[in-house]
Amino acid sequence: MALLVSMVLVCLTAAACGSDPTAVPGVLIAPSDRVASNPIAVDESRTTQGIALSTAPYFDSAEQTRSSYDLAARTGLDSIRLPIQWGLIQPDNENSFDWTVTDRIVDDAVRAKVKILATLSSTPAWAAAPGGSGPYVRPRDPGQFAAFAGAVARRYQGKIADYEIWNEPNAEMFYGPQPDPVTYTALLTASYKAIKAVDRSLVVVAGGLGPVIDSASTINPVKFLGAMYANGAAGNFDALSFHPYKYDLSLADGWRLPNSPGRQLSGLRQLMIANGDERKKIWATEFGIPTVDVSEAEQARRIPEFIQKWIELPYVGPVFYYTDRDRATGDGDTENNFGLERSDGTPKPVVATLSAYARNGIPDAVVDRRIRAADAEPGWGRILSPVVPVTSTGILGRYYENVTVFSTPMGLISSPAEIAARMAAYDTYPVAFFVDGYQDTAAALRIYSSPSTGTHVIGNGIVSAWDPRYGLATTDEIPLPGGGVRVQFQNGSITWTPTRGGMGMLQR
Repeated sequence: MALLVSMVLVCLTAAACGSDPTAVPGVLIAPSDRVASNPIAVDESRTTQGIALSTAPYFDSAEQTRSSYDLAARTGLDSIRLPIQWGLIQPDNENSFDWTVTDRIVDDAVRAKVKILATLSSTPAWAAAPGGSGPYVRPRDPGQFAAFAGAVARRYQGKIADYEIWNEPNAEMFYGPQPDPVTYTALLTASYKAIKAVDRSLVVVAGGLGPVIDSASTINPVKFLGAMYANGAAGNFDALSFHPYKYDLSLADGWRLPNSPGRQLSGLRQLMIANGDERKKIWATEFGIPTVDVSEAEQARRIPEFIQKWIELPYVGPVFYYTDRDRATGDGDTENNFGLERSDGTPKPVVATLSAYARNGIPDAVVDRRIRAADAEPGWGRILSPVVPVTSTGILGRYYENVTVFSTPMGLISSPAEIAARMAAYDTYPVAFFVDGYQDTAAALRIYSSPSTGTHVIGNGIVSAWDPRYGLATTDEIPLPGGGVRVQFQNGSITWTPTRGGMGMLQR
């Protein structure tokens, strides 16, 4: 189901840990109250780990499916993401149901004492929108899908408490004939109402968004969620889900790069805040590293590294690792080698680590305690990232809504978001505080910024001739014929050439 795209202490009280438990090294958050009151519910805590299954339970033997549930139960990864396939339950028409296989795989999970996140998807041919083919075409009528969602919620009341509406609807592969946030939002809204009509306590998870970029067949998840909100998604889901896959780059290392899963995660969070959904969490309902281009030892390093960074985020929920078992270990096909186990049922090295995390707690990924212990100033806004590398040279930092905080050789220095974005383009960091409308960097660049003048990166040649009388830069460096550059400031201009250096002219 994956899109192919390139002991610790428990915090018992807010007073003990502060507003952000991740600010205290080694501290994990406590299980949610929801689990205490509803033993079948998935724990919404960010330390919750589970396993995302493929559609294999519909086609495997009962023995094989029970083996998958046993893996989850014995490792402590005791929540599963289980596809519930509309196309297999109502293959003929909207009035007939075949629950035989679904009843078995749900009941076996309940007997194994694993909690279920049911992902509702796939469309029977009779209900498919025109223009597409295969099981992952969007429904023609959202109301028909919602009627199915309500039927599932009624049938499995007391067995399933969490429902995810569709899988990766921002990609044609799973939402043909074209990804469409408008029709998906209608699907979500109708399903939310149908499920909540059965039991208001049931949790409805939206999205399952893939970490793709805009193309003819995919829509960037941030853009997709923005369109969902524009079409009435607010108030029609309880949590959002995202699939932060990136096989060749860690979650932390990608945060400074455009279109990386980390950057997309920040964008999703900012949209949720802007639309009044600050308290809702983002779940990772699929994440994995296939052992095709990387070794099993590398998988055993990368997946734990992911969850250690994930739990530094105060706004996230559970992680579901895709998937339980390889389909064909070593065959060279990425999709066949995501498993925590090999196809012969033997565990890969990563299983021991994740099981230890589930039993004993996830260890703190100590990188820079100065940032982790920093008290956020009111103007910084909410946390968007873990502590991550913000330059290729290993300078660490943390992204907030309004600033980036850098851990520099001079100490902690914050930069306004607009300036930090420009620093990222030059792979540099601040060497002084942002004061009087500008900030100097380690790359001998000065960045001037204000709401009225914009943000401009200026080289040292121009800066050497500047003094406060000129005011702030109002242009970037403008190339001159024959070499050199000119910059316009609020109260004059400065020109630099290789032969004459910097020369300024103040307005009179």
